[in-house]
Amino acid sequence: MQNFYDDFSEKPKRPSYFWKGVIVGGVIIGLLLAAVFSCLYISITRSQEKNDDSQLNPLPWEEKRDNGDESKDIEIIPEIGQYFLAVVNAVDRATPAVVGISNFGIVSDFWGQSRLQERAAGSGVIIREDGYIVTNYHVIENARELIVTLGSGEELPAAIIGADPPTDLAVIKVDKRGIPTAEFANSDTIRVGEPAIAIGNPLGLDFQQSVTLGVVSARERSITIQGQKFNFIQTDAAINDGNSGGALVNIHGKVIGINTAKIKIPGVEGMGFAIPSNTVMQIASDLVDKGRVIRPWMGVSPRTLTRLDAERMGLDVDYGVLVTEVVAGSPAERAGMQPMDVIVSIGGNKIADVSELQHEIYQFNIGDTIQVGIFREREKIVIEVTLEKLP
Repeated sequence: MQNFYDDFSEKPKRPSYFWKGVIVGGVIIGLLLAAVFSCLYISITRSQEKNDDSQLNPLPWEEKRDNGDESKDIEIIPEIGQYFLAVVNAVDRATPAVVGISNFGIVSDFWGQSRLQERAAGSGVIIREDGYIVTNYHVIENARELIVTLGSGEELPAAIIGADPPTDLAVIKVDKRGIPTAEFANSDTIRVGEPAIAIGNPLGLDFQQSVTLGVVSARERSITIQGQKFNFIQTDAAINDGNSGGALVNIHGKVIGINTAKIKIPGVEGMGFAIPSNTVMQIASDLVDKGRVIRPWMGVSPRTLTRLDAERMGLDVDYGVLVTEVVAGSPAERAGMQPMDVIVSIGGNKIADVSELQHEIYQFNIGDTIQVGIFREREKIVIEVTLEKLP
């Protein structure tokens, strides 16, 4: 019995150590597994948070703002939005003062019957609330009847107040008050590259008050048209037939020029021209007050000198303006100018052709005394001419 109990009593001791070892081992393994799963969980969570953060990260210019970087790139997007909003506001300000102009003339049909028919269509800009409108001379040229169409669609007959072909400007008037007027900017202060917005009626009233956007390509571009020299603002804003007489405005909605021409050569695009606003205001003021522009006058009949002329006359110069006639009693005659003199400078500025002579004289006022450089045979002399009012 003792042996039995001893044996019995000894048998439970061996299993007790075994199970303790099993339990301890299980706990250790469990802790290890828990640690592994915890690490995996933390890793996965951090990865997801990183992905979420990448979706919520600020854009590059926002990161720069947060980091205190004051680079120009920060405000790129807001500036673009402000720019287009400024364009919209400029158009809103300027458009009501832009009108359509229809030029009606007498035409004859196959049977010789005459009737009034629209010959041309263009644009104009209201300069005074009592009905004065500036436009291009070529828009109203040879008109028997003019009809102005306001932005509201109202049609009104118009009368010609005055025209100035040398600058291709004219002023007309409708019998209506309280109409919206344009505000003019100082064209001497415009800068190459600044926005330029053209407003007018390309191809007629079907496209009334169309808007095109570009930039100022050049401030002073000298172009000779039909023997006349013009100084234009050049722009790449689209200007088409019917835009003539319309407004070219800046980003503030102020008129910087009156659209007048474009280069029509196959393969050439984006070369339009506008008469500067300072010229427009000066000419329009004279036309309203006096009905015409009073210009200074020297009193000669000029012709551009050719190389053949220079060789035949034995001159040491191959440029300038040949005086073919001196008007009797004119400032030029009193100053001693003679036929066959060659004008090569005005006020020290070189004169190469008739258009440059005309342009230089127009820079002076009536009563001004100018120095005129001439070649007489082989001798170069300078005479003083006091300008008078053009008869």
